Amino acid sequence: MSAINKYHNTRVLISQIPEGVAPNVSHFRTVTEVESPVLQEREIYVKNLIFSLDPYIRHEFSEGQTESSVVGFSIAKVIESKNPAVPVGATVFAPTHWAEHSHIQGDEYLNDVHVLDEVIDPEIPLYAWNGVLGVPGYTVYDSLNSVGDLKKGETIYISSAAGTLGQLAGQMAKRKGLRVFGSAGTDEKVAYLKNELGFDGAFNYKTVPDKRAALTELVGEGGLDIYYDLVADDTVEIALDLLNPRGRIIFIGLLAGHQNKEPHAPKNLVNILFKQLRYEGYIVFDRYDGFPQFWKEWTPLVKEGMIKYTQVVKKSDVAGLPQIYVDLLNGAFQGKVNVEIASA
Repeated sequence: MSAINKYHNTRVLISQIPEGVAPNVSHFRTVTEVESPVLQEREIYVKNLIFSLDPYIRHEFSEGQTESSVVGFSIAKVIESKNPAVPVGATVFAPTHWAEHSHIQGDEYLNDVHVLDEVIDPEIPLYAWNGVLGVPGYTVYDSLNSVGDLKKGETIYISSAAGTLGQLAGQMAKRKGLRVFGSAGTDEKVAYLKNELGFDGAFNYKTVPDKRAALTELVGEGGLDIYYDLVADDTVEIALDLLNPRGRIIFIGLLAGHQNKEPHAPKNLVNILFKQLRYEGYIVFDRYDGFPQFWKEWTPLVKEGMIKYTQVVKKSDVAGLPQIYVDLLNGAFQGKVNVEIASA
């Protein structure tokens, strides 16, 4: 079978980053090709519209290779399809290459394709399905429901609380009747958490003299019941001391690792035994079956402004993605970061 359609395609490659070196734009380069995709059963070919930029990205180095395509998530329009469930013209949220067009193939990626046409609300910006109504929002929803076991009156502390997940986790916990505390890296972000999102307290972890003292003062005599760990730094050691019996740590993010900092190994893990704590990691990628219920519950809340979200929308070509990604890792943005490279 011969392909008929040809597509101009610029895509981003990433080189292997030496250990101990933080990602920078020199580790990326763009290449431009002309593609004539030949699709097999279930495969689709899409035009990428809006990329979701997140600290994690996928890359797969085959043996002997020093470069790999970069894979993230995007909202895209299907322009060729051999998949009856994902027809030409459909708007999808999917794992795609950092490229103008992506050939989505293989069960690992095809199983993560979600058709959005039936859930898109014209009163909500399309990019929201990259954030509050996409994988970030669902990650918060599912992790707090399945691992958090939230109970009214409990206390939760969220690290990197002004980021995409932290903002939403704090609001969900408040809606469940918890006391909510967090930390962020600027005074402006701290003010946003307290004044706009209703956090009961927050501090700037970069300027506070003593993080342990600051967190201990925040939670007070009631102690801590849940630590929502988005960073994997030394805060986990503080949390292990402050957690009440049968408290929970939800290990959900590795921001320190993405910034090429060594994840902290706590020395007081014995608290898990003596306090009967639950310390559990959470990864969303094999749990997408709950998306329909999530959309049913959260779409009206987002539409009515009952769940707030901060999203940065940058307009760029594909070649600009690496710089925006590096800026993201360096804390340049507040909230979810989207990059719009094309219109539908």
